[in-house]
Amino acid sequence: MWKVRKMTRSDLKQVMQIENTSFVSPWSKKSFESELKKDFGFSYTIVEDRQVIAYIIGWLVADEIHIANLAVHPQWRRRGAAMFLMQKVIDGYPEFSWVRLEVRRSNLAARNLYRQLGFKEVGIRKLYYVQENEDAILMTKYLPAGKKVEVNV
Repeated sequence: MWKVRKMTRSDLKQVMQIENTSFVSPWSKKSFESELKKDFGFSYTIVEDRQVIAYIIGWLVADEIHIANLAVHPQWRRRGAAMFLMQKVIDGYPEFSWVRLEVRRSNLAARNLYRQLGFKEVGIRKLYYVQENEDAILMTKYLPAGKKVEVNV
């Protein structure tokens, strides 16, 4: 299976290619650089043969894991990479109580993925995606805080 490792500055060229092909309003390179410096955040990649195929970025706030960004290279979609990354993050922070994220209302593939992982749709953020004039669905998964899991992230 894939190996997950911390994202580095040298990954950013490939990460930006995935970001720009995945989103109408992509994050800037400066945003990614900023995320790499945060002490309350995490950023991981899956690399296959020196190619970044997926990444995830999030924040650890109080007892919440907040997923801020997740994308998979178009050639690697629908092969389980997003689910693998999400599960690694959830398992890698066993002391947290819940995971939260926003997902575009029209992104049915992502919403289905999150439901498979046990997330529930708990609210709507009206016009969250301003440029696209689209709402976000707020999704939450409650975790058994303090569970013991062996993870090599």
